[in-house]
Formats: sequence, C-alpha cells, structure tokens
Amino acid sequence: MECCNNHNHEECEEKENKKSEIILYVLSLIIFGIGFVQQFATYKIWIYLVAVLLAGYDLLIKGIKNLFKFNFEESTLMTIAIIGAFVKGEYAESCLVVLLFKLGEFLEDFAERRSNKNIEDITRIKANNANLVEKDEIKVIKVEDVKVGDILLVKPGEKIPVDGIITSGSSKLDTSPITGESKPVNVETNNNVVSGSINLTSAIYVKAEKEYKDSMASQIIDLVYEATNNKGKTEKFITKFSKVYTPIVIVIAVLLVIIPLILGADMNKWVDIALFFLVASCPCSLVISIPLSFFSCIGAISKNGMIIKGTKHIENLAKTDIIAFDKTGTLTTGKMVIDELKAIKIDENKMLEYIYSIESLSNHPIATAVMNYKSGIKRLEVKDYKEYSGHGLYGIIEGKEILLGNKKLLEKYNIDTDEYIENTITLAVDKNIVGYITLQEGLRDNVDNIMENLKNAGVKDVAILTGDNKKAAQKVAKKLNIKKVYAELLPQEKLNKVKELQSKGEKVTFLGDGINDSPVIASADFGMSMGTGSEIANNTADGILISNDIGMLPKIIKIAKKTMRIVKFNITFSLLAKLVVLIVGLFGTAPIWLAVLADTGVTLLTVLNALRIFKN
Repeated sequence: MECCNNHNHEECEEKENKKSEIILYVLSLIIFGIGFVQQFATYKIWIYLVAVLLAGYDLLIKGIKNLFKFNFEESTLMTIAIIGAFVKGEYAESCLVVLLFKLGEFLEDFAERRSNKNIEDITRIKANNANLVEKDEIKVIKVEDVKVGDILLVKPGEKIPVDGIITSGSSKLDTSPITGESKPVNVETNNNVVSGSINLTSAIYVKAEKEYKDSMASQIIDLVYEATNNKGKTEKFITKFSKVYTPIVIVIAVLLVIIPLILGADMNKWVDIALFFLVASCPCSLVISIPLSFFSCIGAISKNGMIIKGTKHIENLAKTDIIAFDKTGTLTTGKMVIDELKAIKIDENKMLEYIYSIESLSNHPIATAVMNYKSGIKRLEVKDYKEYSGHGLYGIIEGKEILLGNKKLLEKYNIDTDEYIENTITLAVDKNIVGYITLQEGLRDNVDNIMENLKNAGVKDVAILTGDNKKAAQKVAKKLNIKKVYAELLPQEKLNKVKELQSKGEKVTFLGDGINDSPVIASADFGMSMGTGSEIANNTADGILISNDIGMLPKIIKIAKKTMRIVKFNITFSLLAKLVVLIVGLFGTAPIWLAVLADTGVTLLTVLNALRIFKN
C-alpha cells in the first residue's frame, strides 16, 4: 500500500480501515434509502438487514462479545437496542439507530484527530539518522547509535540529532519545534544546540554532548506520552462512573419490561420504552468529551511552549491562586547587562572601547555586557594587564593607564575618589575618573507585564522566592511591579514559605530552574521548571516550560481554567439532557431513533465544546 512507504504499518492499516468504514457507511445509507421505495416493500426486511450489517457489523460483533463477557458499555447498549428493534419488526428504526451511532463515531474520530494534531507534531521532532564524521568519511547511522564525543555533520534542512556544541560553521536554526519561537536563531562555533532544532542555512559540525535518550527531543517525546497516560481525578471518575452506570441502566431496562409484564400492562409499549431507555442512557457524551477536553488542553498548552506531565496536573494548574518565581535563571537570564553607563570626561564610544578591551582579558561577564549594549565596539591592545581579585583591572591602552573597578582599586593607585559613586564600576584614565557603569541581571523576554497579565488570567498574586541578596531581588521586583519579595532564602526556607502560603488555603504554583529549587517544585500544588533548568528540576516538575518564555504563562493558565470550565459544563449539560430525554421516553411516545439522535447530538455538542479549548 502506498501510504506504507511514508508511515508505519499500524498507521497505514488504520487509515485503510477508516476508508473502508466510510465506503460501507455510504453504501448502507443508499440501501437504507432504497428500503423506502414502494416497489421493494416485499424485500424490506432483507434490505434493512443488509444496511444494518454493512454499517454496524463491527458494532454488533463487539456488543455481542461484551454481552457474553458481562462487559457493559455503549456498544452493548446499542447492540441490545438494534436487535430488539429488529425483532419487534421496526426495521427502519433499527437501521437508523446504527446510522446515527456511526455518524456520531465519525464526528468523534474527527474531533479526536484534531486534538491529537499538536501532540503528534511534537513527537515528530526526532531525527531518525545522524551523519557521523569518521576521519574523511561521512557515515549515516541511527540517531540511537550516536555516542558522546561523536562529531556529526548537520546539513541545511536536517534536524539536530542530539544535544551538542558546534565545533565548526555557523548557520540559522529553526528552534520552533522545541521552544515555539518562530524567529530563526543565529548560531556559530562554541554555541550549544538542542536536538529537534532544524538547521536552515549552512552546514555545521556538532560534537555530541548527550546520547539521544538524554537529549531534549527524546525527553520531550517521553513527556508527551507520559502526559497522555496520567489521568486526573475528574477523568478517572468518568471512567469509573461509566463502568458502574451502564450495568445499572441495563438492570433498569430489564425491570421496565418485567414489572409491567407482571402487572399485565401493554408489553409492546414497555419494550419500546425499555429500548428507548437503553439508547438514551448511553454515557457517550461523558466518556468521549471529558477525556477529549483534557487531551485537547495538553495539546493547546504544548502549542504554547509547555509540556504538562499528565491531565491530572491540569486541575491543579487551573486552581492557581499564587505564582511564586525563582529569580536567577527564571525571571532573569542569569547574564549581566549594563543598567546605566555615564561618560563624564570622555567620549562614550572611547569609554566602551577601554572597558571592552580590558574586560575581554578576564573571566568577568562585563565584556559581554558591553558588546550587548552596543555593537561594533573596537578591541584595543592591552599591555601590562593585571587583575586584582575583588577590586578590578589594570592595563595600559594606547599609552594610557586604565583602571576599571571599585573604590579600593582607585585608592590603591592614589586616585582622588571625590567623584566616585557608590556601587558602581568606575573607569579611570591617567589618574582621572572619566565614567562609570552599573550592572544588573538581564530580564527574560516578555516578562515586563507579567504581573498584570497573570492577574488578568485569574491569578490573585505573584511572589519572588530567591536565595539572592535582597537588593538585587527588590530591583527585579520593582521593574516587574511584584510586591511580595522573599530574598536570601535557603532551599528549606523557600520550601517553608510555599507551605506557609498553602496553609492559608492558597493554591501555589512555583517556577524555578535550579537543583536547589527541586524541593519547592515538588511541594507546590503545581511545580514548573524552565526548559533550560537542571535535570533534577525537570524530573521533579509537573510541567516544563520548554520555550523558556514566561510571557506565555498567563495564556497557559487561561487554557487550563477554560478546560475545567468546559469539563464542568459538559458533565452538567450531559446529565441534564439525559434526564430530560428519559422523562420524555417514559411516556412511550418517542421512537428509538430519537433517543440515538439525542445521544449523538449531545455528544457532538460536548465534543465541539471541548474543541473550543484550541481557540484561546
């Protein structure tokens, strides 16, 4: 079969089976229509029997098997109703029950495939093969066979096979399969790359730093499968409910026949009522729409950059009252940026050249901060370079004595410090203070309005829990308009603070990235880690923000809350609709096909309601 060239055998076989089902259904519809032609009235029983078997043979086989196994589910109820109607001579109604039920199945299948799409897209991020460089040869191997230290060639259009570091070349990467970020990322030698990213422009050589099973793509795929298997309380309740509910329905249907028979009532009428009751009571809308709602939620949230480890965590995320953030590596990038730069007696460009040139010889992050502050900074030759730990740097540039550091460094070289400003990194040229800079940790993208956006998403409050000093924490909090700041906390103190908030009845969500955040992530009602977080934090978390985009959190929380609203509505609506239809059926005036239509209609409405989760 042609589709087997591109897909695995199971998927190919499923598509062929679905195609056959549709063809048989269309034939059944045509034959059902022929049954109404007067000229064929003599053969009516055979016409409708063929129509029933063409469209519902699989349903009948499954239902009869379940009946003998005392496994009572929707197929069992429908089978009893179909056979019962046919035995009573209501051939058209029996056929209509099958046709309406199968139509509902097709619609449900379409909805499920729609909800699966985002999750299936994620599981396709894996590269199947890798180009292994061995001396002067390129050998194609399976991605599972890549070992740490292997050098791999990644051509334009290919996926990065495993997490690694670029040893040669530069290119642009599409990281959207991993992070959701649509803008291509420039990469060059010594840059880290993660598996699943797509190389866009030029060939690059990558040294494998992890085997495939430990790489980002593999972890994400594992998380997706874990997510679809971990059911929440509501979903588990619906599963248990249907197993108890269906046998009760069958017992009531039997009693609806036996009791009137004992009392001498009209048997035909009560058999009709019993059959109607069986069909109308079918719990399809609950059994289908509730799992579909949670499944759709996982798909919608993954589309927005987070993998949740199971539907059981969605309920906790939706109840979030307070979000607590770690600071370094979470709200901030962990990298320093220039907060303020002031040139006093020197041109600003020349000041930047002096700072960048002398800093580039040290391990300090200031040189990178300068380059990020302004592009095209010229690097000058530095002579007699000296580094004073905790004080600053010394060097000769263009024949001038350059000092960059704190007050103690200036005093060491007998420089007048009257113009020195506390808590700055000061630049002195030939014994004169000529400017200063202040540094701060760079905030992550899209966090500027995080406080306001989270409150709009229904979160009551936001807090920062950090081990960093109070001043640095308050500076970040002020920029983000976060009022609750708890700084200089040890891991146990962070944990105690979360428990304190929980003791007040608040549902706490925590987002962190480090090993020291793991206890807090585990104890929070919903624990999150950054995609770039430590392995321990990721393993402990209920959800991983693989995009590292904190700006998506309000949207993710809205999706979770919307899902729970839809789930509650679908449960209430389904039960009320069933009750109304059953009351109508007890009067014995409604035909069986109307019960099927009501069941299929309610199911369709709840399924369409579940699919609204994608519209956020």
